[in-house]
Amino acid sequence: MNTYMNMLEWEDSAIPHRLWVERLDNGRTRLCMKIVKDVEPEMLYLELPVSQEKVMGAWQGRAAAVSDAYDDGCLYSQVRSLFNLDNGCVVWTVNHIQLADKQKMSADKLAFIPGMTHDQGLLKAILETA
Repeated sequence: MNTYMNMLEWEDSAIPHRLWVERLDNGRTRLCMKIVKDVEPEMLYLELPVSQEKVMGAWQGRAAAVSDAYDDGCLYSQVRSLFNLDNGCVVWTVNHIQLADKQKMSADKLAFIPGMTHDQGLLKAILETA
């Protein structure tokens, strides 16, 4: 493992985006995502309250749908879970917009949802065990 930056590989070769984790000096991790198939590439960053090792161990190589996809031909939108952590999950909101010139752009977002987990297509509260 690299002590600064580590790539996370997608199982799906149709997803050209780049995903990696960076170690921060405060013991936290920054998740970075480069959306590469757009008119203008988009960079997304999310600071996570866990180590690089925890993120790399949680990554399964794919995103899992949390919501049904909406697609009217001009707008595609869906929420996907990237991975679960002990204290929450990371979701990726996917938004592709077809512009007037027929090119597409993304307006995506990464978010850490504390106290929630992705399980079989749903976001659920993490239950505390005594």
